[in-house]
Amino acid sequence: MKLLKHLTKIAVLIVIYVIFILVSLRQPAKSQVIDSIFYQWTVYEIQENELDYKKCYIVSHPIKSDTDHNSRQKPYVMIARFQKDRTEEVSIFGGFEFKLNSEIFMLIDGSQFKLKTKKDMAWAQSKSGDAKIIETMLNSGVMKIRSDSAIGTYAIDEYSLKGITRAYARMREVCK
Repeated sequence: MKLLKHLTKIAVLIVIYVIFILVSLRQPAKSQVIDSIFYQWTVYEIQENELDYKKCYIVSHPIKSDTDHNSRQKPYVMIARFQKDRTEEVSIFGGFEFKLNSEIFMLIDGSQFKLKTKKDMAWAQSKSGDAKIIETMLNSGVMKIRSDSAIGTYAIDEYSLKGITRAYARMREVCK
């Protein structure tokens, strides 16, 4: 009886050890990690594994929204940095599907930009457009975005740019 009890304990320990080893050897899943937060701006990083390049981005949500859309998801503005080629990209998630073949309008302290839309996302027209938008955002206080949905509703979102300079610098530091 004592021998059976002892063997059972050993078997349980072996099973626990094997599970521990299998979990340890499993490749980590791709996940985003919050690096830091600066006022309305959050810095994220993603890295598949230690050998891959990182992707970093900063995200902010509107501080004010005016919309007649009833079932809108939470919109956001994002600046992404790709460590592999050190490029940066501005994108807008509208919270709804944009009007087909439309543009959204971004007003940053008097400077206006048009971004092209595809489904529920919008982007600058070019890499130089991304650079100009980012430069303007870093030197401004408020940004407003006007967009129209595929079903005829609209949204005007206002974003605070407070903290963007520090968030942007941190994103560039993490994804050198």
